[in-house]
Amino acid sequence: MLSRVAENLYWLGRDLERVENIARMAEVSHTVSVESGGTDGDQHAWDAVLAATGSLELYSKAQQDDPLLTPAEFLLLSSANPNSLRRTLVVARALARELREQLSREVWEEINRIYLDVHATRTDFRDFRDGMHAFCDQVRSGVASILGLFDNTVLMDEGRDWFRCGVYLERADMTSRIVDTKYFVLLPTAQDIGGALDRSQWVAVLRSASAWQAFRMTHRGAITGPRVATMLVRSEQFPRSLYFCVRAFRRHFEAASDRTPAGQTVHVARELALLDLDLASVDEAALVQQGVHEFMDGFQGRLIEVDRLVHEHIFHVLPSVA
Repeated sequence: MLSRVAENLYWLGRDLERVENIARMAEVSHTVSVESGGTDGDQHAWDAVLAATGSLELYSKAQQDDPLLTPAEFLLLSSANPNSLRRTLVVARALARELREQLSREVWEEINRIYLDVHATRTDFRDFRDGMHAFCDQVRSGVASILGLFDNTVLMDEGRDWFRCGVYLERADMTSRIVDTKYFVLLPTAQDIGGALDRSQWVAVLRSASAWQAFRMTHRGAITGPRVATMLVRSEQFPRSLYFCVRAFRRHFEAASDRTPAGQTVHVARELALLDLDLASVDEAALVQQGVHEFMDGFQGRLIEVDRLVHEHIFHVLPSVA
């Protein structure tokens, strides 16, 4: 497979996973906003999701030009936000058009359908509160359909593995950002830790990672930050935990690069093996001792390094001259 095609499939997976994550986090923030009745919890919830998507500073600047700009509008539909759901979906559709020969008709049609639905949505979310849930649910269901169709209608070859590499790298990165945002933006005062506000914020974290039901099935007792963070880091069964995503990425990378010279793959393989081993040794005590923010910050840096190595040694490697 051409490296350009493999890279496009990798980024298609990343972009579609990012679209789904944005829709899910926006839906959770909207629910928190409705429940808070416009109190400080409203703003904190949107600050968290904007920070997780790297859009907090951009929103502050955009709001200076348009004081009526809402976080929902900026996050979901604004063309001024390069990280918005709409802009990300535009990029994903453009990649899919270039990859038509690699995709099934069903996958392409579903990507195109979501794009057209989002494109047809009005750009003003200031009076859109009643339609927010339906909009986000439609996008999330659409991306889930694409992932299912990809596994059931596209050849199970290296292209599918590169697509899945992109999905799992993006998923791991976003899960770490969701947890880190709790500490960076929502960290309560010392007296609030363990209180009602702290618990409600951790519930929002679980919902943002689609982990609420999984957490309740595997944990009994109080909802605490260390327990939630450990589950989202170390769970072997939850498909959005850091450990699960890294192991899945490693499996798909090995399959995708099976025919690639070992001299090119060794750099990525070594970094993934070390990351896998480090995550396997994490427990609640170690996470608390190191600090959740410090752990997540280090993990994000290592994912950036994995992404750099994949591009440098696989996608953009120059042919050797005899």
